Amino acid sequence: MGVMARDQGDVFVVTSDQILGEAKNARAAKKMSNTYLVWTGDSWSSVKTDAKTFETVEAADDYIRVNSNRVMKDG
Repeated sequence: MGVMARDQGDVFVVTSDQILGEAKNARAAKKMSNTYLVWTGDSWSSVKTDAKTFETVEAADDYIRVNSNRVMKDG
């Protein structure tokens, strides 16, 4: 499973390569997929418009570092 910042048009979001409803995988995906979960600030969602957004990739990366326990728990 991998968690990373991803460009979503004019903003950046925190994403996971975990597929909702599938068993967790300890390994990150070998290539990026169009199917990914987004972090809402509280949980993971398959609805991209639910995502917590960031102005820069650095801000999204900082959020992941500071909140790694939360985002890695379910993603």
